[in-house]
Amino acid sequence: MKTILVGVDFTKSSENTINYAIKLAKQSGSKILLFHALTAPVIHTTSGLVFMDNNKAKNDAEKEMKTLLAGLSKKNSSVKFDMEITYEGIKERVKKLAKNKKINLVVLGLETKTKIESFINKTTSLDLTGRIDCPVITVSEKYKNHSLKKMIIAIDNKENLKAGLSKRIHAIIDLLKMEAEFVHVITEDELNIRQTHNRQINVTNIKSADFKTGLSSYAKKTKADLIMLISNNYGAFYSLFVDSHSKKMILTSNIPVISVHK
Repeated sequence: MKTILVGVDFTKSSENTINYAIKLAKQSGSKILLFHALTAPVIHTTSGLVFMDNNKAKNDAEKEMKTLLAGLSKKNSSVKFDMEITYEGIKERVKKLAKNKKINLVVLGLETKTKIESFINKTTSLDLTGRIDCPVITVSEKYKNHSLKKMIIAIDNKENLKAGLSKRIHAIIDLLKMEAEFVHVITEDELNIRQTHNRQINVTNIKSADFKTGLSSYAKKTKADLIMLISNNYGAFYSLFVDSHSKKMILTSNIPVISVHK
């Protein structure tokens, strides 16, 4: 059974993200791992003594998570839930889980009020995009009318759709059971897509002044429910070159964005 990790921080945005992940799980036949990363323990000073009060924070989080899990299980009997609470940073822990094939998809929320600030300070979604070996879906707090019918896939036609990437893309399409359309926002005539894995790939070309405007407009026009972006893995230089296309779409899109690394 496939596993969807969903980030939980007990906020309204998190609740919306969980509901979206549940819809994904039901459509794909996956189970859900509710994941909560604790902040560093608070240091207290009493009579000159210093100690780490980490047990209380973890116990409180476990209690809240178990209550949440029980309620979700009762309302969604067809979905299997599990939970994980850790002091390890979400990026480090998720990277390990993905590397060990313990998760197949990550779903994270994005609070509307943090979008402007996030252009300077990375969101968790941006920090994970292109860095872990599984797709990451970012769900805007505004996106309430959850639907999983159509996905548009943004293709960079400057290079061939290589076999490995094609295989990963189609695995996601098969998992989510959504209608998929490959789209290229034209800046110049550079179409160079070839058939891979005996699947005929038809690409819709869109002319627009810029990538974000073209893709967003087409998504609205075609009533798409999900936008897929292909992210480069820049390794040590990723923080310097995190591509503006992915960043702008993740931070401004009113529908979920799924990022897949090359």
